Amino acid sequence: GIAGFIAGAVPLVLALSAPDINDPELIAVFGPLVGWSFIGTGLFAWYRRPDNRFGALMTAVGFTWCVSGLSVDRTPGVFAVGYVVGSLPFALLFHMLCAFPTGRLMDRFSRFAVGLGYFLTTVLWWVILLFYDSTRDNWATNPLNAFDDDRIADFLIVVQSVLGLVAVLMVPLILRRRWVRASGSQRQVLMPVYVAATILICLLTLTLLADVTGVEGTVESSVDIAGLVALAAIPFAFLFGLMRSRLSRAGAISDLVARLAADDRRRGLRDALADALGDPGLTLLYWVPAQSRYVNAEGRPTALPRPFDSRVATVVQDRGKPVAAIVHDASLAEEQDLIAAVGAAATLTLENERLDAELRAKIEELRDQRRRSVDAGLEERRRLERNLHDGAQQRLVSMALKLRMARGRVKDDRATEQLLADAAAELDAALEELRELARGIHPAVLTDRGLDAALETLAHRAPIPVELEATPGERLPEAVEAAAYFVVAEALTNVAKYASASHATVRAVRDNGSVVVEVADDGVGGADPTKGSGLNGLADRLCSVDGNLEIMDARGGGTVVRAEIPF
Repeated sequence: GIAGFIAGAVPLVLALSAPDINDPELIAVFGPLVGWSFIGTGLFAWYRRPDNRFGALMTAVGFTWCVSGLSVDRTPGVFAVGYVVGSLPFALLFHMLCAFPTGRLMDRFSRFAVGLGYFLTTVLWWVILLFYDSTRDNWATNPLNAFDDDRIADFLIVVQSVLGLVAVLMVPLILRRRWVRASGSQRQVLMPVYVAATILICLLTLTLLADVTGVEGTVESSVDIAGLVALAAIPFAFLFGLMRSRLSRAGAISDLVARLAADDRRRGLRDALADALGDPGLTLLYWVPAQSRYVNAEGRPTALPRPFDSRVATVVQDRGKPVAAIVHDASLAEEQDLIAAVGAAATLTLENERLDAELRAKIEELRDQRRRSVDAGLEERRRLERNLHDGAQQRLVSMALKLRMARGRVKDDRATEQLLADAAAELDAALEELRELARGIHPAVLTDRGLDAALETLAHRAPIPVELEATPGERLPEAVEAAAYFVVAEALTNVAKYASASHATVRAVRDNGSVVVEVADDGVGGADPTKGSGLNGLADRLCSVDGNLEIMDARGGGTVVRAEIPF
């Protein structure tokens, strides 16, 4: 700060001590004003955000501007120092504007524009000084003038002005892209700076056009004065934007605290945080210590964004332990103070929601375990059915054939023939019971041909007339088909045993992501799952697939068994 104060006094002292220079009053006023405003504001920004290069760039603009004031001195060596860095403040200014507010150039286009600005104000300008006679403009002698060729110098100055005009016109494109990507809170910071920068760019464009076309006089002088005023206003525009940002942060946090204190704070936490940070796409992830991972609001495991994604995660901690992660737009990465304040204000509510998310994660884990258990049970049923069909059932069939062959060979022994006939009859009965057992474990037709064919088989084998009103008409998930099949099978078994019915109907249809199965009869009604009818076990089976069972008396008599199975 002390060095900055001394540097700002240099153009003031030199302008007052050398009244024969061009526009000494202009230099005496705007020399220190521009320098001190950039240095003071830059040091403040650098102190507040030492990790952000923006404050350093602002400070560099101020110092180089003050050093360029040495060009008003008549001493050739001092004049040369000021003249060499005379254009550099504008390159630093372009760099500052293109890097605002992060302090970094975010893309190749920005880096190219800034690189072009540095080339024009250093390399090309130093080449111009080798040919330029400064005394023709009432400046001190240029000790770097090695060739003294005004034509080449004028040509290079025109080239510098044209390329500078190109670089200046690239800056609005960069600022517009940054504006489009900015959040609402960032735009409050950008607005005053961009307004001042737009005015400055317009005035610089006019100045460069004047250099190219050779316009001189009052118009050029007025444009120069207006450009200096706009240049001096940029640091104060930055301060104004910073104040608006701090006020908007305070307002956002106060609104957030008020919303969290309302009755619906749990329901609106994400929306409240999104409003506070100005990011409608904000999401929340919650840390589950038992699983060592983050889950979303539904309890499903979710990974944090990867580096260089358009979304960034900021972890909210409580006493050094992670509570949640706020996933927000990458443009908010530089608003860590705001995000930290918002996270601190919402820590308690986030902890409550984290507990809810952890509970939902455990429920989801139990669902997964239950789903795996159901799949394993179905696979085991299929294995038993195959073993019975391919093993014991085939052996019994072979034995029945051999008994019939033995019976055919016994012709004179009536007692032996009768004994073989009885054995064959018992074997046929055992074989039929084994088939029924295999179908009860898992019907092969369900695996091979699906629910429609399996329901047709049940209706055909039922001891009473069964009308099949509707079927899904397509294959469904295996667990859903199995559950629907056993609902119909158990319901028809109960109808045959207890309902004293003469007719039954079966209906199975898809309805909004579920299969609805209904079995109705015209029997005596009054079915009670608690009396060992098998319906209680059926309800347990449905619970394993998140289904539910309803048993009700039908209008006009009879019972309706209704199951809804989601898939």
